[in-house]
Amino acid sequence: MTTNSIKRVENLTTEEGPANSATTRWGLSLLAVAAIFWVASRKAFFGDSISSVFLSVALFSIFLILIRTRFAWKEIAGVAIGAGLIYGLDIGLLGYKYTWPVVVSCIGLAGLAVLALRAIWAREAERGAAVLTLSAAFLFVASEWCAGYFLAWGELARPKVLDLYLYSFDASLGVQPAFVLGQMFARFPWFAATSQIVYLALPVAMGLTFAGCLVLAREKASSVLVAFLITGPIGAIFYTMFPALGPAHILHAGFPWHPLTMDQARRLMLEPIPLPGPRNAIPSLHAAWIFLVYWFAYRLSLVERIAAGLFVFFTLCATLGTGEHYFIDLVVAAPFSLLILAVALGLCRRWKNALWVPLLGGLALTLAWFAALRYATGIFRMSPVAPWAACAATLVMSWYWLRAFGEEEKSEAMARVPAAIVAE
Repeated sequence: MTTNSIKRVENLTTEEGPANSATTRWGLSLLAVAAIFWVASRKAFFGDSISSVFLSVALFSIFLILIRTRFAWKEIAGVAIGAGLIYGLDIGLLGYKYTWPVVVSCIGLAGLAVLALRAIWAREAERGAAVLTLSAAFLFVASEWCAGYFLAWGELARPKVLDLYLYSFDASLGVQPAFVLGQMFARFPWFAATSQIVYLALPVAMGLTFAGCLVLAREKASSVLVAFLITGPIGAIFYTMFPALGPAHILHAGFPWHPLTMDQARRLMLEPIPLPGPRNAIPSLHAAWIFLVYWFAYRLSLVERIAAGLFVFFTLCATLGTGEHYFIDLVVAAPFSLLILAVALGLCRRWKNALWVPLLGGLALTLAWFAALRYATGIFRMSPVAPWAACAATLVMSWYWLRAFGEEEKSEAMARVPAAIVAE
């Protein structure tokens, strides 16, 4: 959704005419509420969404977006009533099986209904922001729902995975972070539980970050929305370029207590191997999303920035400690997130020369890592210095290019100051 498209939506929703009549609003309200109750009543949607842990958290993020963008007791009461009615429909009337995610999902679906009503009944001056909020909440959940289909397609498209190449690289570091974190998870259950809860709560961090940016500046929130939405589809394309699963999928019971030694890893015959499972290792999209959350949160309150930092820490710990990712997956996520950020800013604002360097640099670094991990394993196996130096160089270059975005925003803000002074 570009800035121009958002403006067109706002213009359409603020024009005088039949769209603003009470009859039309009541009709749209009944249609929106009926549609949400109809979807909630579908057995298929209940089975793969409402009762799903992942989707329930994504749905609950809608409620958090609702209260972050505007706290109103009437709306909260509406959510409570709506959630109770949806729960009664699914569990009481239709007899679907109860699990705790159902309650969370009902709150989120009721929040979506209230957001729809807010957009329909908003005053002209507020309707643009209300429509954008509703659209973002719906699209966040829709993208999460589509993720499973992308992963299933990736498994069909690439029946063999390249995990041995990634494992070989991590072993060449001299220490295997995934196994270290995995053992810490086993020794400290509270650390494992906290990290995994934060990992699952990624949609909450994304939703609150978008809502916070929307409250501050609607035009900047569009780039947040686009960045979060395009990460999944673009990431799925990269997954097919270098399909992999994670160390827990290739070692099974050997994770995290029995990693291969460096010498054993050096003698590995590297080749694609057939393994079932989602090809979602490199780049780590959870890492990329949480990097983007931290970047966009810099303009929010101190509490929100601290929360974003904690999300980064525990999310990265969870990606490794659960055995779902290799360390190199997180490193490659840095230039990949840089690529996403450049594309999002370019789509939502005017393309500028300053965006091309981080865009092409992020893309080049990501693809260069794919090539090096596949064809330059001998260099990494020579000494731990080589892989660590390559990782450090990637992170430094990504950080350097990321600073260019900050400088660009500062220059834009300074350019607006004289105009504001003249207006006064």
